[in-house]
Amino acid sequence: MSKENNSGYAKEWLTKQEWKKLINQEMDWRNELLLKTTYKGGLRISETLKLQYPMDYQTEENQGYVIIREQKKKDKDGNYKPETVPVGKDLIKETRRYFSQKEKDTRYVFSTRQSDQMSRQRVNQIINHLAENAELNKKLGTHTLRRSRAKHLIDEGMDLSVVSSFLRHENIRTTMEYLRIAKKHIAEQTKKIDEEFDL
Repeated sequence: MSKENNSGYAKEWLTKQEWKKLINQEMDWRNELLLKTTYKGGLRISETLKLQYPMDYQTEENQGYVIIREQKKKDKDGNYKPETVPVGKDLIKETRRYFSQKEKDTRYVFSTRQSDQMSRQRVNQIINHLAENAELNKKLGTHTLRRSRAKHLIDEGMDLSVVSSFLRHENIRTTMEYLRIAKKHIAEQTKKIDEEFDL
């Protein structure tokens, strides 16, 4: 079975309205932070689950970032190059407050009573339970939030190359395939621009 077809890698994404419905329902503080962090950073769930506080969180001027220490691919020397990913200053503050009240003695932000680090399977259960509560008629996976964030940024007018960089894809073709951006969609967008500016 290919990675794209397993339950943790759902190809669907949430509309902006569905995302708001999902995140605005009443839920456990940890789960809310889990969803927000993964969505805002466009993170792979493995990246979210490896986050440790305070070492992987930073603020700079009026911005907030998480630090991804292990990339999907290594550099030419076989090392991982840490990358800072924007998530917003408010999320950093929220994480600080949450972590100060955590009972479990671990640096991992997302832990469970049984383990220092939450499992991917547990995240999948949480996401689908919350989706069911929000009456979203979609089978979600751990990749749904990353995919949704990318789609929403493009819908809001962010350039595809910038979104590709945000996702840390090596090239823009990967991003297009990842978001299933068809040539027809590109043709429609270029036609719209041509008509608007009489080109």
